[in-house]
Amino acid sequence: MLSLFAGVFFGLVPGAPSNPAASNDEVMPCSLAPPAQVVAEASLGQRSEFGAAVALMQDPSRGGAVCAVGAPSAWSAGSPRGSVRIVIFDGQDGSLRPCSRIARGILAPRGLSSHSRFGAALDFGPVGATSTLAVGAPGANTNGGSRAGLVRLYHVGMAAAAGPLPMTELAEFMPPPGSDGAAFGASMAFSPDGHQLAIGAPFAKSPGGPSLSGAVYVYGSEDGEWSLQFVATPPRPSAGATFGHALDWVGGTLVVGAPGDGELAPGAGRVYGVVGSGRARGTVRWEAAAPVAGGSAAGMRFGESLAGIDASTLAIGGWGRGLVEVLSVPAVGDPVHLDLLQGDPTEGFGLRVTAAAGTVYVAAPFARVSGPDPGRIPSAGRIDAFGRSGTRWVFSKSYRSAQPSANGEFGVAIDACTTASGSAHVLVGEPGSNLACPRWESCAAGAAFLF
Repeated sequence: MLSLFAGVFFGLVPGAPSNPAASNDEVMPCSLAPPAQVVAEASLGQRSEFGAAVALMQDPSRGGAVCAVGAPSAWSAGSPRGSVRIVIFDGQDGSLRPCSRIARGILAPRGLSSHSRFGAALDFGPVGATSTLAVGAPGANTNGGSRAGLVRLYHVGMAAAAGPLPMTELAEFMPPPGSDGAAFGASMAFSPDGHQLAIGAPFAKSPGGPSLSGAVYVYGSEDGEWSLQFVATPPRPSAGATFGHALDWVGGTLVVGAPGDGELAPGAGRVYGVVGSGRARGTVRWEAAAPVAGGSAAGMRFGESLAGIDASTLAIGGWGRGLVEVLSVPAVGDPVHLDLLQGDPTEGFGLRVTAAAGTVYVAAPFARVSGPDPGRIPSAGRIDAFGRSGTRWVFSKSYRSAQPSANGEFGVAIDACTTASGSAHVLVGEPGSNLACPRWESCAAGAAFLF
């Protein structure tokens, strides 16, 4: 096992323009506004954070996409508990413009405590005639403890007819007793075959060790029954490492981000490759440190975001220094550096990253963008897309909100999927959007956008 210090081993150079937003090639989206109740509550100062989490799945029965949008602070039974809205976008010959948006159901925080943050994390299993949606509630009080968190799995049918989609709760997971404040369900990732689900508990305390060290619980499905397979923990637990803050899979390897890890420098971050199956499952196979040496890595938060590009390629965000590193992850041996995408850390470049159809999408949710009035809108947000060119990744275009809002933070949540035709759908959350507010009012009701 080898820790990777890219600044030492690779001699990195920027792989993208430092200001890719200078391109005029911006893509405009289809928009999804929150329900009227959410807008009314936002107008009273009760923000639902609609768009703080998103998940996307190709809909094979309709040629469009199925979108799940989380509102982890939505009010229910007199207090903020959270909710998730399911919407279908119909495509026309693979295009999503023009498009129709059909609300097909809402998942409610049944039986959960106040401030459960139901819908703070979402992930769809692999596409099929039916699929599985995982919903995290990292603030829920459970048998595991106060604010220990939980995750619920739902079966989502792809009925073509109008009306609500058939959705059935399949299972509920929670950490063991003594997990107070663990934030179980703050991150989740299905394996490529859909038979495993990794759940992060980044605030979990290491047994007999430091607080906020983190842990990841991996469940497996056999004959429709889910059970715990293993628990992954950092090989050197440290306070505030938040192991499990971000999760994804590259082939059979579970990739775990610990952006608070301070072994290289305070808050530099670290990423781990964990064996996902076989006798060695749950063991750390490799580690990747921040791609610069020494003190210059301080505050990078490498591992804040992760995206498996394909079965052997990984993108890792370190927004504290405005970068995304692309690595090749072989089946045997340590990862190899391919490229470094660089942006402006004040824009949050690298806070979120996702990939589909051979393209890497990097969020800069604090970016200023142009608006109808002179000047630029602060923290409106932007997404930059990078396509593969050999072993390098080259900026291609930018995505922005249909109606940029100050502090909208477009891109604070992002997901993408590859369609049957080989193109990509991209779903972006903007929890501070004013798109649905009454005219001339700024209510930050939130929104989501599909490209």
